Amino acid sequence: VAPLLGDIEGAVAEIRRAWADGLRGGVIIPPRWTGYESYTSHAYDPVWRVCEELRLPVHCHSGPAPHEDYGDVRGWMSVYGYETIFFTARPLWFMLLTGVFERFPRLKMAVTEAGSYWAADLLWRVDMMATREHGMRKMVDTKGILTMLPSEYFDRNCKIGSSNTRRREIGRRYEIGVGNIMWGNDFPHPEGTWPYTRTFLKDRFWDVPVDETALMLGLNQAAFYQFDLDKLRPLAERIGPTPDDLGQTDESVFAKWDPLKRAGRPWLTGREAFVAVTD
Repeated sequence: VAPLLGDIEGAVAEIRRAWADGLRGGVIIPPRWTGYESYTSHAYDPVWRVCEELRLPVHCHSGPAPHEDYGDVRGWMSVYGYETIFFTARPLWFMLLTGVFERFPRLKMAVTEAGSYWAADLLWRVDMMATREHGMRKMVDTKGILTMLPSEYFDRNCKIGSSNTRRREIGRRYEIGVGNIMWGNDFPHPEGTWPYTRTFLKDRFWDVPVDETALMLGLNQAAFYQFDLDKLRPLAERIGPTPDDLGQTDESVFAKWDPLKRAGRPWLTGREAFVAVTD
């Protein structure tokens, strides 16, 4: 965890120390910055620069939300449970819209343990803002800051650590980007998939093409974190699920997704498609 809010210079030094000691997985930054400058500020550029240099992905992890707003009444935990996703993901659009990934094109970022259901609508919204769609142009000032669509920065720089991915999220994978979803089992939390992980995977992926399943279950993660696939392959072959384990035995069912795949991101392709997805 990088203590970048109160001491940016110290955070840079801590990141370099951790890297020298063998850290390779990445850096966690606070999703909330109460009392400090937000991630729109260029003051954090030294942190982004060292993470880019050392190829350490930046992460925002589920958990933060304004507890002080909730009071001591029944239902406050439900409000927290709803809002924590928003606050976990919030730094992402701060960084997408203010040019962080323009200034640091090799910087990687992941939002983790916050699902992925929100990502498709986020990308639609920020792309519409950047292209100055009629209903949004009054509130947009990205000219001269961004040279690509926000969704293009997202594809190049970002991933979603999508814990216990739901069917509805899988159904929107072409809008989110199949290459941007990193499935996770959220072990050891009770809301995770253990000890019934294979059952969960079969329920969620039985009709998803094998190549796309492989990306979301492991290959995206391997690329993002620079895993050595040759070293991991024997382990995966020993304990990893096979297409048969996931019920992916009838290739004819994969075709149901073709209309959505062709539509991609409808706001960019001009195509709309609908497929019934049941949980």
